[in-house]
Amino acid sequence: MKKVVVLFAILTMVLSAFSITITMTAGAVGRELEVLNEQVEMFMKENPDITVNVLPMPNSSTDRHDLYVTYLASGTPDPDVLMLDVIWPAEFSPFLVDLTDDYDYFGLDGFFPGTVASNTVDGSLVAVPWFTDAGILYYRKDLLEKYGYDVPETWDELYTIAKDISQKEGIEGFVWQGARYEGLTCDVMEFVHSFGGEIMKDGEVVVDDPEYYDNNVAAITFMDKLIEDGVSPRGVTTYMEEEARRIFQNGDAVFMRNWPYAWSLVNAPESPVAGKVGITVLPKGPEPDGRNSATLGGWNLGINANSSAAEVEASKKLIKFLLSKEQQVYKAVYSGQTPTMIEAYNDPRTIEANPFYADLLDVFLNAEPRPISPIYAEISYEIQVAVHEVLTQQAEPEDALNNLAENLKSIVE
Repeated sequence: MKKVVVLFAILTMVLSAFSITITMTAGAVGRELEVLNEQVEMFMKENPDITVNVLPMPNSSTDRHDLYVTYLASGTPDPDVLMLDVIWPAEFSPFLVDLTDDYDYFGLDGFFPGTVASNTVDGSLVAVPWFTDAGILYYRKDLLEKYGYDVPETWDELYTIAKDISQKEGIEGFVWQGARYEGLTCDVMEFVHSFGGEIMKDGEVVVDDPEYYDNNVAAITFMDKLIEDGVSPRGVTTYMEEEARRIFQNGDAVFMRNWPYAWSLVNAPESPVAGKVGITVLPKGPEPDGRNSATLGGWNLGINANSSAAEVEASKKLIKFLLSKEQQVYKAVYSGQTPTMIEAYNDPRTIEANPFYADLLDVFLNAEPRPISPIYAEISYEIQVAVHEVLTQQAEPEDALNNLAENLKSIVE
């Protein structure tokens, strides 16, 4: 018996010598964290020599960004696998493992080209696309039908419908992300682009350019008008994704701007609005320059360059597992997050769980990026501050945009 115990102890030590532990950061929007934990359990069963610790991050991408700056600048090897917002690769590329030679290992030829391009910095692949996003409009189809309205195609139509139905039903008209964080920048870009405006183009600051200035002012003025006229609650200036989602899901709003992840939640069996929700493209701004626009979102996976060689290899195995078709379908079905692999996007299981995918493929293919820059965080900060001051009645749109132009030029040029 003693020999068996000794042999078992030796075997345990041998196995532990060949095991590795890695840490992965994760978000917790909707069912995101819950689903990832399930996927990690599957991975560890297939790879018993690798232990994965999941490290939850703040829902605010701005707060998460600041944590990453602290981690990477300090040279710590932990965390190993980093969940990266689509606008971060250029900034963090010096601190990430170069994955260019792993292009075929991850099978990236089968992914949406734009999602791969967003992770390529100066010709090097520094991260890989995990799931993609685009802003979309959720609406109460039962209420539109009740009051005889068609789905709005323009922002003015949304304004009219939301104001009328919200007053009659005693609920909010339109909820979105108005807190001073990265989500506000996403919403601002959608309003600005849909009105025919631009903040930056080809790396140049054009917010005050005569070609775009009036449209930019009109877009920000409209955002403020939504709040001032009661179509959106004043509290929207404190809302992130989940605050808007909870209000809409509770049946307390007619319209909501959000990402695809909310679909599975608003239609869950326990949801008060299950079966009563429709999805469409975000509205156009006014003629002649108005058009539909959706901000490109999504999250990528990169590897900390400070990790050991063994941790890097284990991290690549985990990432390959999470990028596989089956796991992307699993994520789409159970957390409502959009696959980056085309085959997984078109899988019948994905479409059954997210039927709107069949009609909104062009939205995901043509989603518009935020300004691409190694100093994007500073650019976004200036946009957030300028627009939030307007929304909270601290500045007029013209003054805010003039200040924004001056501030952006000081950091870009």
